[in-house]
Amino acid sequence: MPAHKIFCSLLLVFSLFLEASAQNAPQFARNMTVVYVAEDTMIGTEAYKIIAWDEDNDELTYSMTGPNSNFFKLKKNIVIVARALDREAESTLQVTLHVSDGLNNISLQQTIVLEDANDNAPVFLNTSYTVSVYENETKGTTLFTVKAVDRDQGPAGAVQYKIVEILPDAPYLFGIQMDGNVILNGTLNYTEKSTFYQLQIEASDHGGSYQGNFIIKTTSVFAFINVKDVPDMNPIFLNIPYQATVPENASVGTSVFKVLAIDGDRGIKDEIAYAIQSKANKLFCSKLFQIDAPSGIISVSSSLDREELDFVELQVTATEKHHDINGAFAFSTTSVSITVTDSNDNSPAFYNCNLDFCNFTESAKVNSFNTSIPEHFSTGVPIEHLTIVARDPDQGMNGNFDLSLRGKDASVFDVNPKSIKNVGMVQITVRNSSAIDYEQRNVLHIEIVANDMTNPTQCCATANLTINIEDINDHSPEFPQQTYILSVKEHAPIGTEVGIVKATDLDSGIFGQITYSLLPISIRNEFNVNSTTGEITVHNRTTLDREKRPVYYATLQATDGGNRIGTTALEIVLKDINDFPPEITRDSYTAFIMENNGNELNIRIEAIDNDQEGTNNSEICYRIVAGDYQHNFTIDPNNGVLRSVGPIDREEMKPSLDGKIILIVEAYDLGVPSFSSTVNVTINVEDENDNSPIFTEPVYNATVMEDTLGAFVTLVQATDNDATEVNNRVTYRIETGSTGIFLIRTMLINKTDPKQYQGNITVDPTIALDYDRGPKFYTLGVSASDSGFPSKSASATVYVTVLDMNDETPVLDPDSMKDLNVMENNTQLGIVRNITASDIDTNHSLIYELISVVCLKSEIIDDQPDAPCRYWFGLYDNGSLYVNESSVIDYEEYNQVVITIRVTDLYTQKNNPSSTGKLTINIVDANDNAPVFLAFERVSVIIPELAPISAEVATVKASDNDTGKNAEINFVVTKVLFIFSDDQPTQTLPNVFEASRATFIGGEYTAIIKIKSSLDKTLKGQYKITIEANDGGNPTLSATSYLDLVTVDESYKTRLEFRLTPAGVQQNMDDIIKILREATASKPLVAGVHAVGNSKVQTSPRNVAKSIMEVYFVYNNGTAIPPENINSILEVNPDTIKKLIDLGLLNIKQPTEPIDTARPLLVVIGGLIAAFIILLAIMITALVCSRQSYKRKIKSITAMNTAKAVTVNTLQSGPVVPGTNKYTLEGANPIWNTAFGAAADLGFEEPNTDSTSINSLDENVIDTVPETPTKKFNTEMTEKTINSHPIDEKTKPLSVALDDHDNNKEKKTPGEPQRGISIKSTLNSIDV
Repeated sequence: MPAHKIFCSLLLVFSLFLEASAQNAPQFARNMTVVYVAEDTMIGTEAYKIIAWDEDNDELTYSMTGPNSNFFKLKKNIVIVARALDREAESTLQVTLHVSDGLNNISLQQTIVLEDANDNAPVFLNTSYTVSVYENETKGTTLFTVKAVDRDQGPAGAVQYKIVEILPDAPYLFGIQMDGNVILNGTLNYTEKSTFYQLQIEASDHGGSYQGNFIIKTTSVFAFINVKDVPDMNPIFLNIPYQATVPENASVGTSVFKVLAIDGDRGIKDEIAYAIQSKANKLFCSKLFQIDAPSGIISVSSSLDREELDFVELQVTATEKHHDINGAFAFSTTSVSITVTDSNDNSPAFYNCNLDFCNFTESAKVNSFNTSIPEHFSTGVPIEHLTIVARDPDQGMNGNFDLSLRGKDASVFDVNPKSIKNVGMVQITVRNSSAIDYEQRNVLHIEIVANDMTNPTQCCATANLTINIEDINDHSPEFPQQTYILSVKEHAPIGTEVGIVKATDLDSGIFGQITYSLLPISIRNEFNVNSTTGEITVHNRTTLDREKRPVYYATLQATDGGNRIGTTALEIVLKDINDFPPEITRDSYTAFIMENNGNELNIRIEAIDNDQEGTNNSEICYRIVAGDYQHNFTIDPNNGVLRSVGPIDREEMKPSLDGKIILIVEAYDLGVPSFSSTVNVTINVEDENDNSPIFTEPVYNATVMEDTLGAFVTLVQATDNDATEVNNRVTYRIETGSTGIFLIRTMLINKTDPKQYQGNITVDPTIALDYDRGPKFYTLGVSASDSGFPSKSASATVYVTVLDMNDETPVLDPDSMKDLNVMENNTQLGIVRNITASDIDTNHSLIYELISVVCLKSEIIDDQPDAPCRYWFGLYDNGSLYVNESSVIDYEEYNQVVITIRVTDLYTQKNNPSSTGKLTINIVDANDNAPVFLAFERVSVIIPELAPISAEVATVKASDNDTGKNAEINFVVTKVLFIFSDDQPTQTLPNVFEASRATFIGGEYTAIIKIKSSLDKTLKGQYKITIEANDGGNPTLSATSYLDLVTVDESYKTRLEFRLTPAGVQQNMDDIIKILREATASKPLVAGVHAVGNSKVQTSPRNVAKSIMEVYFVYNNGTAIPPENINSILEVNPDTIKKLIDLGLLNIKQPTEPIDTARPLLVVIGGLIAAFIILLAIMITALVCSRQSYKRKIKSITAMNTAKAVTVNTLQSGPVVPGTNKYTLEGANPIWNTAFGAAADLGFEEPNTDSTSINSLDENVIDTVPETPTKKFNTEMTEKTINSHPIDEKTKPLSVALDDHDNNKEKKTPGEPQRGISIKSTLNSIDV
């Protein structure tokens, strides 16, 4: 191709490059810095549009980044809401907008301001409220305060309260004020009313817009009021009456019983102390037991013996620990009955005494008895004059024992009874009368055995009985009958005859005289017998009680003069008399009936009579004997069922009865005389809400003076004829016409029954009536409702007339009080504002005064009494505000002045004649201050390789004492110099760094210095950057500062080889960096970790590197550690090397030549240029090579001369190019005509090593080469070849290589794969 055509092509490519780089960057609209978005914008809808343009009309693409960019997504330039917005969580969102025309990328920091919507309900500061109140708390007390906040703004954030529910139902007991104070409207009672109240309080805002609708949001909270008890009641014993038992052998300290008393004030639960009262007559009992004061446990304090004392009654007091409300200790007393139970600890014993007069002491015990009986003593008759008493003092079953006889003569007699419970007379009777024969034996001996079967240790007691036989006559008295059944009335008078029983004796004389007696002796307590006549009479009328013992069994004994005895059995039956009145089973009866309902009452009165069943004495009848309104009731005389007769009107009853009818019901028997009992039956007639309230007047007229807070208007009154307060309590309400201006309060005016209530109408204390603004007349609809269910009501009308008075206060005109801007440095003089005011009163005179001046600088008040700004302004009495010429206004001294202006109406009659207002005067700044740089890091370190475009390299800060646009600072990089470290001339570098848009935080403007274009990695030295800060004033003022960036170039990059994969190195990255930092005392910065994937790296077993980490070791002063020093630094600390080896380190190498990464556009253009040049070179090379083909063939053949100098045995297997330093560098081409020493080859190369030299003979082109015969390479062939081709020595190596390759092919065994490079027998230009 001609040279001029090549030049034209290059020029065309270069001009295209210049045209591409000349495009204009896109721009954002100025109003894109701040945008406003409603916080209730729905997800998926448009928030706003991004406005940007490009002067070249290129197609623009948009993107958004930043900390809050996840709230939005882009659809071209339309910003769509992606996540729910919440102004209360974050009122502003910061994002960065990006626009690109395909070549230029422009960014903009944008602030998105969220506008409020009514999306928040009020939130109570507490999730619930709990308060405790004493039951005697006074009415009107503030119990607690609720507080709710609404995060919205304006009316949507203003909160109001109301109580929506009270449990248990007490609708008027509590109230809530506008400030959230919950007050007590009534009285509390811990015992009679509820101890707990639950209030549901609702907080609502005043409404606002949400998603296009006006809504009011509410929130409820529960408040819990615990009523606290006060100490005004005595303790109460639980589970009375108290009865307990204790075994007689209980040890001292044994717990007997626990009394339990609680504080009558259930809500206080005061500690109770217990004590046993020690009365004089019970002192002994109180010593037997003791009580634990705190717990009330009664225990044994001394030994107990049931046989001495089997029942104790203690008086126990319970006393509260603390004083009651009267200053005394509250107490209660109760009785505790303790029964001492028996233990089987005694054996039976015998005593010689009469049962009624025995002395059961230890010394009175006997074990032998003597008696005499006549011969032929009657069978079954107890032996007379034998007073044997057997006793076991144990109780119950423990006191039961059996009697038996033993001994030689035991079969002659019987013992009676066979068993005794506790104590009894022992009677010995004759079983075999014929065996009692004086002529055969005059003395008989038997042993009486008392056996306690339940006492295995002390079971038995014995007594010896000696019976002397007396000689007597042969006949005994005899009764006609063996048994007599007699009867007598119970409680018959003493001496009443029961019956006459006579016996006969065939003997004469003294032996025929009969004397009568009753046996056993105990029967004589109730009956007597005439010893001569046999008449049986009553001895004790008291004990003759049929209900306790209906039948008595006795033996009537007849004794003759010879003391022969005859007996008969008596059965004395007691006849019943009417001696028990009926007993009603309950102390009283109570019933409830509803008025106006007939036949609702049905109560059964029950009574019992202990007289004999089936007789008139126990037959019971019922009747009403007394009571109010008894004619309204009837009772069944037989079954006692009390019923009502017809309805009862509660209102017609006597008020003194309080709705209670007390009837006296009598239960009487039919005995003679008749006995009776009475019981009170209380019938509560419950009131029904059957009467409506009635107003005393249907219409009320009233007047009220305007502007009187809480003024009294009038009283209204209604009455309700129902009997009970729940139905006749009247509550008043204003139903219509009030509009929140008037209040009505229900007042109790008569506390005696029937109670009366009035409605007190007043003006709301928070509202003042205004005659001038109206209205002047009000018509109120008032209702009176009772508290019954369902409630009944009545209505009345109240006409209210408002009276006028002169009471208006002048008001400053808001327009004249708007903020005023005054330029500093006295650029404005004279009157700057006319203050005006208005007064709706027709006759007024207004004057104006300047009463205070406040000086502020950055919202901080200067409270000095003589602050200079106090004299900057003045005010005439007509309201004209002026600037004083004698003072100079300085913005930098004060940027704001707040003056207080008072306007006074000289003719006001009532209320405040004047009002005040504040006027804010903003001092307008003049641009008289230049920006000032603040302290920042002026020297920094940068690694070009690790610093991409847009990377931050430094932060600069500046401030300006002016305000507004005068204080807005913009940072600009005006100049960049590079100072070389090798004393080369300083170089100016344009468009290398740039400053970001400044942000204003905390009174300071901050900008980031960023990299604008790629840094040159090869430059060694430092950048000196000139930065200028410009304010926004007119004229613009500026300041200059400098920044030094010290570079660390690629010569300081160290390469660390690891046997691990890149993923393994990344996993251990933190540990590796930590070890390197500690070992080198520097900051290791990793440039990258990549795998060893180059096929030119040897794969011998000694080389297993899989990844390379590239690291810079940088100091804070800008210097770095050269790679050649890393080994020496690490060798100082062997432990560090060991740790790194454990983490996979193999070797530390020198860095390879860096790859220059140019901008993508330049790379593309450069690639096009390179492709063009390569194409041109190929075309030229093809033309040249075609001309040199033959010459190259000759040079190749003659290369054998050089191969002769190298023997095959000294070379490693595989093809060799002699005369070169083959592969002295990894992957490098052979170097032509360089001496090669065979001895230096250590044999590491494998036969399959890539040992082909590419383009080693670039000037030669081989078209064809004759096929070489397959035979061994020998010296003779070599010599011939050399002699036949006398060519220059430089042409020899290639021919040697080709011939050697053919010879090696000849040596291979069949089937062995070829190694190295395969050379065709015929080479052409394509092969090369």
